[in-house]
Amino acid sequence: MNIKKIFFVVMIPLTLTTCSHYLPLNYTNYEGSDAATLYVLNRAGNVGTIYLGSYKFNKKAACYNMVDRYELDSNIFPSKGNVIVSKVKPGIQYSVSQIKNEGSSRQGGLLIAHVYNNNTSIITEAGKYYYIVPGNHAVEVSPDFVPTPWISWDRIKSQYKDTSVKSWDDKKICSTWW
Repeated sequence: MNIKKIFFVVMIPLTLTTCSHYLPLNYTNYEGSDAATLYVLNRAGNVGTIYLGSYKFNKKAACYNMVDRYELDSNIFPSKGNVIVSKVKPGIQYSVSQIKNEGSSRQGGLLIAHVYNNNTSIITEAGKYYYIVPGNHAVEVSPDFVPTPWISWDRIKSQYKDTSVKSWDDKKICSTWW
């Protein structure tokens, strides 16, 4: 066996093992009777991926480490618009993030991709319902709330303005090695 084959045989499993923590998993709803419900908007026209991640505070580094991350929805073509419903465990520091591709442009001889990451942090409470537009704040909604992708965010904020939602400082997410 030549050195190139040995290198690939060793590097592929090592790379997959190292990166596996950062690759998204498929989300399975939490089934406890204390579950909180998240309604997450995937706007019409969105091209990108929406993730649900959980975090724990790292006192030594004074930032939040990602515990796990799940893909809720992904679009390589513009979305028609939908609302993702997820049941989650209460009391966890979650971030709903959307990695959004807004196209590309040429600057000089370079092709520049316009990719944005929007986060919304939330600490869910047992039995409560939340509506989230990634990049905006979460709003607690009533159990009889019927989410649609066409409902106005301003209307929801106005209707549920007296509710308070616990959150955490998602600007303090620990950086990764890549």
